[in-house]
Amino acid sequence: MRALIRAKRSYAEWRIRTCMSDDIFPRGLIHRRSTLNFIVRWNAPPPRVVKLNFDGSLSHNSAIGGFIIRDWISQLIKVGAAHYGESSILIAEARALRDGIKAATKVGIKHLLIEGDNATVIRALRGGI
Repeated sequence: MRALIRAKRSYAEWRIRTCMSDDIFPRGLIHRRSTLNFIVRWNAPPPRVVKLNFDGSLSHNSAIGGFIIRDWISQLIKVGAAHYGESSILIAEARALRDGIKAATKVGIKHLLIEGDNATVIRALRGGI
C-alpha cells in the first residue's frame, strides 16, 4: 500500500512539474545553492518513442521498486510498483527495470527509451557488466 501511495504522489508531482512553463524552469536539473532542494524535470522522448522510468528504494532491508511508462506527449501508458521483501537496493532497481520492460512488452511497445538513476543497472543493461 505504501508503494502505491508513493507511486501516486510521484505521479502527482510529475504532473505538477511538467505543467511548469519552460520560461520559468529550463529542462533538466536545477540546483539551488541555498538549499539541498532541486527540481528534476521529465524530458519527453523523441516522437513515436515511449519512455520507461524506473526506480528502487530500500528502507530497513525492505525493498520496493516501481516504474512508469509514458509516450512522447507524456501520456501515461502503464505504471507499476512492487514490494520485493528483504533485498538490496541493486536488486530493487533491477527488478523495477525488469517489471517495466515486461509491462512494455506486454502492451506491444517496440521503441522504448529507458531511464533510471542506478549506474550499475544501466551499465548491466548496456552489456558493460
